[in-house]
Amino acid sequence: MSAGSAHDQLPLAPRAAAADPQRLAVAATGRTPAPRTVAALCEQFAPVCESAVDPLEIASALEFEGLGDQVAKLRYGFPDVFALAQDMYFRVPRRPAEPQAPPDPWQGGGRLRPALHSLLYALPGICFPAAVGLLIGHGVEITLIVALLIAWSTGQGLAYLGYIRLGRTTDVGQTRRLLRVALTIGLAVVAVALATTARLVHAPTSALIFGAGEGAYMLGAGVLMVLGAERWLLAALAPGVLASAAFLALGRPPHLQHVVWAALAATPLLALALAAFFTRGTGSPAGRLFEPAEWLGALPAIGFGLVAAGLLIFPVAAGVHGRGGINVGALLAALPLSLSMGAAEGSLLWYRRLLRTTRDLGAFGLRARLVLLAAVLQYVAAAAALIAAAVAIAGATGLAHPHRSDLPQLAAYLALAAAMFLALMLQALGSRIFPLVAASAALAFEIVCRHLGVLAQIVACTELVLVIGGFAVVVLGRAVRHAY
Repeated sequence: MSAGSAHDQLPLAPRAAAADPQRLAVAATGRTPAPRTVAALCEQFAPVCESAVDPLEIASALEFEGLGDQVAKLRYGFPDVFALAQDMYFRVPRRPAEPQAPPDPWQGGGRLRPALHSLLYALPGICFPAAVGLLIGHGVEITLIVALLIAWSTGQGLAYLGYIRLGRTTDVGQTRRLLRVALTIGLAVVAVALATTARLVHAPTSALIFGAGEGAYMLGAGVLMVLGAERWLLAALAPGVLASAAFLALGRPPHLQHVVWAALAATPLLALALAAFFTRGTGSPAGRLFEPAEWLGALPAIGFGLVAAGLLIFPVAAGVHGRGGINVGALLAALPLSLSMGAAEGSLLWYRRLLRTTRDLGAFGLRARLVLLAAVLQYVAAAAALIAAAVAIAGATGLAHPHRSDLPQLAAYLALAAAMFLALMLQALGSRIFPLVAASAALAFEIVCRHLGVLAQIVACTELVLVIGGFAVVVLGRAVRHAY
């Protein structure tokens, strides 16, 4: 009911009193007299007028303060409060107040988190040189490659499920329950894959144990990283990493082999124990454990993890000329690329934070593409610096003997690093199928053309960068894509 219709119900004496606009304004508001001019009224209601998207908002504010149709007619000369509100709407220019900045969803864990992740990605690499001298026998290399492929792919699927469930529910207990089930399934997949491999290639027991430990560690690490328990993961890594580093520094003395084996076994066991501890609890009874959309959505993540691992380790297994043998360039690049994943995460966070400050939708596309180029260059520079440092350290310590002939192999891995960074960025922003298809095609080309040696990897990785980069330029230039 408007103010005017309310006055129509007043008895005769109050109507006569209402003929005085000053008394009417005081009676209507119950506070102070309303301003005598529309300009003064606009000044009084400036916050409302500046942020209003429609005159009805101003009319509602006026009526809420008791300024109805009668006040609009007798004091300001308008037929009703809606006409007064419309005049005020056009008098005051729009200057809406900036809303309170929402929390930055890409700031979780602090700015040091990418550096911590770099260590967590790279430190396990110290265990492999130490274990090489302990793993002797037919089928060792195939067993370790299978373990890495399976562990990497299942770990990607587990991480996808955990992060998706965390983003969809406030019940952390549900996420823990889901991760516990995914961890159990992942361990079963690793066990079946290794048992099948052992039967086919007759691998020694030591290789099977190491491969199982590799898979268990990666799955347990995935659970801990999803739940934000990275510092505990460092504690789990400590035995294996410290023992391996000491073993290598002392020149692999035979009498310390059993100690190193025990330390290497302690790391995956600790990772699993911590993962079980952090996933304790049942979660909400109403929460569904198996959401078909989530589990189907994990398939591209699993596939990409498998293909990415293949692109990383195939040159190591194929050798320089595609016929096996030691590939020094690939070995020197593998560990720095693992370490550079932290730099990739930091570059991705920098990219997202910078785009959050863009206000002009028309300029968003150009800015998004320029910032994308800067992020890629930033990451590639970090990866190149890490590869150069690894080459220098390996040469100085005698762990490897780098040569100029390794430069094409290192360049191929640098191109692979850029492609993987773009693919991970697309996946983080909701585009998962195209990176999987493009990476699968590149891996297939490398396998089919392995007789070309390093040239096949250079061609495959260069084309992968161009294809994924072109796709990213188109897709990430759309503002809607950044709602993910």
